[in-house]
Parts: sequence; structure tokens; C-alpha cells
Amino acid sequence: MISRLLSTLRRRVTAVLTMMAAVVACGSWALWPVYDSSCVVYSGAYIPMNTPKAEADAAMQRAYDKALTDGACGPKRARFHDWTQ
Repeated sequence: MISRLLSTLRRRVTAVLTMMAAVVACGSWALWPVYDSSCVVYSGAYIPMNTPKAEADAAMQRAYDKALTDGACGPKRARFHDWTQ
């Protein structure tokens, strides 16, 4: 079964590229910083449905920055870290 899967150069290259893409995707997911799970931030402002994504993201970032300076939230952290600290 596996010998048939890797019988031609084209199939081998495709298999290697697929595996490399999977490793890169999993690695980027694991390294992407995340917010503390106990912190939920609402902007407290009315944002219309047709607001551009960049503007809505900026409003959310301002609300998060305010919560961070107020001490209500912690900074972003690595997805996987030492839980004993």
C-alpha cells in the first residue's frame, strides 16, 4: 500500500510537501500567543455591523489595552508554558 503511494517522484514530492505543510501549520498554531483565558474584554462601544474589520479590531485592541493598564487582564502568553509558576 505505501509502496504504491510513493511509487513515482511526483507522489513522493507531493507527500513530502503535504507533511511539511502540516508541520508548519501545527507549529504556527502552537507558537501563536494567546490571551489569558480568564480575561474577556468588551469594547463598551457601539460598533455597526458594516464597520470595516480593521476599525473593529482597533476598537477591541483599545479595550484590551485599557483592561491591561487597569490590571483586569494579563498580557498575551505562549500557548504552552510551565503551568507550575
